Amino acid sequence: MPDNRSPVDYDDDHVLGEPLTWRVLLRRFRESDNRAVAGRNLARHLGRAVLGRTRRLISPVRVAAHELMVQCRIAVSYPFGFLHATHQVVERWDAPDRPLGERVVLFVHFDGAGRVLSAAQDFLAGLAAAGLSVVFVTNSEQIHEPDKSLLKQHCAAILIRRNIGYDFGAWRDALDTLGLPQTGTRAIYLVNDSVYGPFADLQPLLDAVDFERADIWGATESWQHRYHLQSFFLLCGETAIRSETWRRFWRSVRPIPCKDWIIRHCEIGFTGAMMRGGLRCAPIFPSATLLDQPEMARLRRVVAENRRARGQDARLRARAVQASRILYYTRRDKNALNPSVDLWRQLIRAGYPFLKRELLLRNPTKVTDIFEWEDVVSEALAADPHALADDIRTSLGARLPEVWSPEGRELPGERRELR
Repeated sequence: MPDNRSPVDYDDDHVLGEPLTWRVLLRRFRESDNRAVAGRNLARHLGRAVLGRTRRLISPVRVAAHELMVQCRIAVSYPFGFLHATHQVVERWDAPDRPLGERVVLFVHFDGAGRVLSAAQDFLAGLAAAGLSVVFVTNSEQIHEPDKSLLKQHCAAILIRRNIGYDFGAWRDALDTLGLPQTGTRAIYLVNDSVYGPFADLQPLLDAVDFERADIWGATESWQHRYHLQSFFLLCGETAIRSETWRRFWRSVRPIPCKDWIIRHCEIGFTGAMMRGGLRCAPIFPSATLLDQPEMARLRRVVAENRRARGQDARLRARAVQASRILYYTRRDKNALNPSVDLWRQLIRAGYPFLKRELLLRNPTKVTDIFEWEDVVSEALAADPHALADDIRTSLGARLPEVWSPEGRELPGERRELR
């Protein structure tokens, strides 16, 4: 997993000027008229080098200790998963004139107040407009009546359940409750509300899926922990949903009260289980395509342009910092990158119509160029995301600079130009 240091710590010499080594700094010290300043620079560089070497030595120990803690939490929590039933639906509604079709979407939702926000409603409308049978499955235990009326315009069924089992518990509950796959079911799409969008028509994305080439498709892939399709948008064809591998996996999903177990066994484990069972899995947007040679060259140009500008242009510097981060991890450990977050710009430009909610609401890995997301979405997808952006600004309030500008400040002169 990537740490939360600023990417400038990785490559600030390339961002701000001449590549710095201890030999360069020693030469500057010898040639300098101000030995005190040059000496401090040399000492700082050597100190950072020692600190970096120490971190590299300690890192395996930290990783092992973290993994031990994760396994302990899973071991303690696992028995409690058998104290709850897998069926937690408390209310069910079926559209009288809209039976489930051949392609069924199980859309998992959660909101502590029981609301269905406009972003989720837009997502559901986009799925229904693509000709899919949408089943709305909420872990909120209740839904406001006005929102429920709106849902009935787009959904073939609504399942309201207790908040037990996270997303995968909700998907298993929906599969069991509705008896999926039914006789006429040809595909089941597993979707959740962890993304904003779609910012464009979903049909091109769905048309890219060919169940002759792969049995299960995901929007994006990741190597974090181990290879898997990211679980917020999984499209499973008939071969997959009628296989014993599929049935065996869902029988293993229990309401274990441990997010580590859900991540390891379900979110990451789903792809591995399907592949071990002989099913073919593929991403719609492969990472290798997102970071092909032209894109890598573009990232290097951004860094070089900022070097020439000596970091004086705030927008360019933010882009260069993120570009340096991607280049750094691509060289050293591509597994550390989370494509749906770190490669958001590359995905949008490739036609991906979503953005992760956590990226815009929390930005936990400090993606420095996210303040440009509106411009990128508008230009690449011919969409108008400004209403959503204004809602997010209102929601974040004083936290906006911290989230959209991870250095904790507005970029100089950019407050309104963020639009």
